Amino acid sequence: MQEIERRFLCRVERPDALRAASGRSEIRQGYLTEGEPAVRVRARDGEYLLTIKAGRGLVRDEVEVVVDEESGEKLFEMAGDRQVEKVRYVIDRWEVDVFRGPLEGLVMAEVELRSPGEPLPSVPAGIALLRDVTDDPRFTNQNLARLAPDAARDLVREVVKGAPAR
Repeated sequence: MQEIERRFLCRVERPDALRAASGRSEIRQGYLTEGEPAVRVRARDGEYLLTIKAGRGLVRDEVEVVVDEESGEKLFEMAGDRQVEKVRYVIDRWEVDVFRGPLEGLVMAEVELRSPGEPLPSVPAGIALLRDVTDDPRFTNQNLARLAPDAARDLVREVVKGAPAR
C-alpha cells in the first residue's frame, strides 16, 4: 500500500481544539531498525501492529500486519529505548499527535492525501500549522525515538520554545 502524507509541526492555540476530535488514542511505538526500511511495532487501543515503511518524504510504501499481544510486547523489548509515546487526536482528516515523555511539548499534525498534488484540507479550528516537516528526517517518529532524553528535550526547546538547541 502507498501512503501519501504531509506532516507539520503545529501548536494547539485553543484548549477546546482537541475536544472536537472524533477519536483519541494512546499510542506507543517502538522501532526495530535504523534507516530504511523503518520497522516499528505499535500498541494502540489494545491492538498491536507491525509496520514496515519504505521511502522518504511525501510518498512512502507501507505494510501493516496485526500481531498478538505476546508478540507485540516481545517486539517492544527488542526495540529497547527506541520508543515514542503520544496521544493522537483525529479531527476530520487530520491526526494531531501530542507527544509524551522526553518529547513533551512537541505537537505534530499529519494528513493523508489522495494524491501528491491534492491541496491540504482545512486545518482544524484552534490548530496552527507552524512548519512543514514532511521532508525533514529529524521529525520522523523513527528518528525521534532514537533521541536520548536530553537531546529530545533540546529539540523540543528549539522548535517549540524558540531556544537554540545545545
